[in-house]
Formats: sequence, structure tokens, C-alpha cells
Amino acid sequence: MENEKKLNIIGIVIKVLIIAPALIAGLMVMSSGVNADSPVPEKQAFMDSLSFSAAMNISFITIIAAVVLILIFFALLLISRPKTAIKSVLGIIAAAVVFFILYGIGSSDTEQSLQLPKNITATDATIDFTQAGIYTALIALVICSILAFFMGFIVKLIRN
Repeated sequence: MENEKKLNIIGIVIKVLIIAPALIAGLMVMSSGVNADSPVPEKQAFMDSLSFSAAMNISFITIIAAVVLILIFFALLLISRPKTAIKSVLGIIAAAVVFFILYGIGSSDTEQSLQLPKNITATDATIDFTQAGIYTALIALVICSILAFFMGFIVKLIRN
């Protein structure tokens, strides 16, 4: 019970110190009105602005903090519940295997079939990598959704 309170406090601190500033900076960027169709001087002025710099810096800090927290929590999990940590590692390995199988299969898409604008170039390896990542994420979402949907039924079967 005490550990749960500590984790809740850590979660609140993370939300206040990391997530809230990132959301505020992101909203400032999104509400700026500058987009890909804006004139180049307007885009350049926006990229030099405080709101864009804040969003970029907060994003980098958030990513670094997330990686550090993941490693810390994984180390704590490895110490407190090694079986659960090993299951997590096996899940990551399974996702990597699926990704590399999909990457090895490749994609039938090409730069021409995707009808990319002339100022955007992509190699076949980039297209294969991107498609493998998207399909891996979709497969994981489908599996997790199915498990979440049927979890009550599965737990009832196991208990009986």
C-alpha cells in the first residue's frame, strides 16, 4: 500500500513537471497558424520563435526523461519481480522478431506508387522500415485489444 502511494506521487510529479509543459508548448505550436503551405519567411520566423524552441526542447527533454524512467522502472522491476521483467523482455524480443520478419519481407510500395512530392525522397529501405514499423504497431494493438476485450472471460476460465 505504501509503495502504491509513492508510485502515485511519482506519477503526479511526472505529469506536472514533464507532460504539462510539453502539452502547453505543443498547443502553442499548433495554434500558431504556420503550416507547410505558409510562405518560407513565415516558416523561418516561426522556427526561430520562442514557442517552437520551447516545444523542441521540451520534446527532447521529455523523450530523454521517458527513456531514463523506463530504464529505472525496468531495473526496479528486475529486482522486485524478475519473472515479470523477463516476460517484458520476451515481449520486446517477440515484437523485434515480428518487425524484422516484416522488414525482410519488404514492401511492394515504391516512391512512384506512393506518389511522393518531388521534394521528398525515400529509399526502398526507408519505405520497408516504415511499413514494417507500422504493421508491427498495428499487430501489437490488435493483439492487445483482443486480449483486453476477452480478459474477463479468460480470467473466469482460469479461475474455474
